[in-house]
Amino acid sequence: MSEVEEKNLEISQEELDKLPKDTVHCFPASKTQILKRRIICLIIAALDAAAAGYLLAGKTDPGPLLWCVFGAIMLICIVVFIHTFVIAKYRVAMDYQKNEVALRYMFNKITIPFDSFDAREGAADRATQLLQNSTLGANMVKADYLVLDNVYEEVCYQTSSKDLASKEDFDMLAKEAKLVSSVYKAKEKYDALNVDENDSKKDSKDDTVDLVKEAIKEEKAEKAEKAAEEAAEAIKADAEEAVEEVKEEISSEKKDSEEK
Repeated sequence: MSEVEEKNLEISQEELDKLPKDTVHCFPASKTQILKRRIICLIIAALDAAAAGYLLAGKTDPGPLLWCVFGAIMLICIVVFIHTFVIAKYRVAMDYQKNEVALRYMFNKITIPFDSFDAREGAADRATQLLQNSTLGANMVKADYLVLDNVYEEVCYQTSSKDLASKEDFDMLAKEAKLVSSVYKAKEKYDALNVDENDSKKDSKDDTVDLVKEAIKEEKAEKAEKAAEEAAEAIKADAEEAVEEVKEEISSEKKDSEEK
């Protein structure tokens, strides 16, 4: 990363002053969504209790497995019912005291530090898009979506205008989330870090390729040198053999002349 890029990614005090100070902005879940969950939980819990009561009144022992199922259903209803009071306080919160985004997801509290946070416009899932484009969904009110992302983790989260108490709350959340993203520049820093890592990997790969090429050249040179030595030894052996043959012929001729 160049010095100019590093300077552009620095967080200035002027930008930080754009954010609220020492406060927490809470965005509760939709009242309709909360009410639906409570009603469904109460109905299922009542049916579960009625079924268990019916078996007890009839002095029927369904066995431990079925009692475990009744107990699990009741426990889930209780947990979901209690959770509705939690999300009534906030579904998403912008915490300017701890400098983090907090959200309720699947009975868990997820926190994302501002310096790792990125917000961008989201989209409905494929099933919702197909429903909206069909005749059944022609009169459906289309929701707006917002992605809340921790850039250093693979998982990201999405909320919509239907999840929150009002469209005004959603618009305010989107405005604040995007402002935090623009101030802290987490996505830009992450992208720059990836570019640096890719450049390092490329340089490392180039160095490795150069080393391999050099090794191949050295191996070829060694093979050529070895082949030349073997050829020289073969020529020398052939020459020595030829000299020996000539000596033998000369010796044979001398012997013949002496006998005559």
